[in-house]
Amino acid sequence: MKKSINISALLFFFLSQLLSAQPKSNLDIIYDLIEENANQLLLKLPHEVSLKEVVFSSPNEYENLENRFLHTLNNKGLFGTDTVHSFSLKYSLDQIGVLYSEPFRGSLLSDYKVERKIFLSSTFALGINNHVKHTEIIETEFSDTLYYSDINNVETPNLSLTHGTKPSEPLFESLLEPVIAIGTVIVTIILLFTVRSK
Repeated sequence: MKKSINISALLFFFLSQLLSAQPKSNLDIIYDLIEENANQLLLKLPHEVSLKEVVFSSPNEYENLENRFLHTLNNKGLFGTDTVHSFSLKYSLDQIGVLYSEPFRGSLLSDYKVERKIFLSSTFALGINNHVKHTEIIETEFSDTLYYSDINNVETPNLSLTHGTKPSEPLFESLLEPVIAIGTVIVTIILLFTVRSK
């Protein structure tokens, strides 16, 4: 008996943790996209490349992402001491966007959900001795579905690059749910009194 209570309590705890999982923030996803962007950049570079200089030129609102990009390159071991074969890299983070779809429901009485799409576009130029050897555009994208009510939780208040245009909640469908609930209560009360009176 005591074992079954412990197992039930443990099962309840794990289920409650699973159901209350928070979606990743837009900033965390942007960090992941920068890392993915750097990985795609590494695939396009010649083998055995070391970098002597990295120039990060992007709009002012993306400046705080420079350290994340440099950290990723450093973790991949690209900053070497070989000055003869060292390349210079000019990297530009061109655009970051957060888009939300129109709200939708999975079923009649379920909560509203939106599809979230975050994309990142960048360009790079790899050169040696002031000669450009390779340039390319790299685009990465992430999409998932989250609850409409979680939009404010996934956006970072002080960073405008994590904000998208929040869609408006449909008026007709938001009125439909209370009407169904009130109608169900009225029908239940009517049935209760008609069955009791007979």
